[in-house]
Amino acid sequence: MRTCVLLAAVVSLGLGANILPNPSFEVWLDSLGVPMPFGWLTSEYLYPGSALKDTQANSGNYCVRLAGGDTSAFVMSATVVRQGYHYEFAGHALVPGVVGGTFILQFLTLMGNPVGVPELLPVYYSGSYRRYSRWITAPDSALLLSVSLVTLPGAEVLVDDVTVEDSTIAGVESEPEPGRARTFRRKVVVAGARPTAALTEAGPLYDALGRRTAVVGAGVYFRK
Repeated sequence: MRTCVLLAAVVSLGLGANILPNPSFEVWLDSLGVPMPFGWLTSEYLYPGSALKDTQANSGNYCVRLAGGDTSAFVMSATVVRQGYHYEFAGHALVPGVVGGTFILQFLTLMGNPVGVPELLPVYYSGSYRRYSRWITAPDSALLLSVSLVTLPGAEVLVDDVTVEDSTIAGVESEPEPGRARTFRRKVVVAGARPTAALTEAGPLYDALGRRTAVVGAGVYFRK
């Protein structure tokens, strides 16, 4: 398991703000003798039929259908993080039944040992895909972040579009073209809910994807 976590972290290093591999589960490979989404480890290797490719996707063509029988079903990946940096996790899940499961976010050392306590985001009944999100900060000694969705026994969950956005990557602009002025962004960390007007007096705020926002809650924003 530890080796799989490290391999998933390596393939997660790509371009763009999202640092998880294959976030929409569009690419599938024959891994360990069973089909799995590229960059992810699933319970299909241990329990055939528990984690299958499905077309009832939130976006794109495919998603993962988790079906816990007598035990739990899961899908997991990992990515490299930097100590003290802020990240936004987001995952989409559709739970057709009463029972569901939970997203689990766990920071790890390079050797795969847990750092701190895991962040839990329970998923519950919904007639369509529901978005679950949370801002997290990498603690000291953390070099990896494990992201997983684990079902309760007997539960069925469809999962798609699972991302971890690196706010520093999203907030850094490329070198300006000749003749254009350089644009800078200043990070604004909001620890709790504050009046929007008090924060926007010095200029508009933008979220981690560069979109101007008028709703300010706890999280990381940027100012030009």
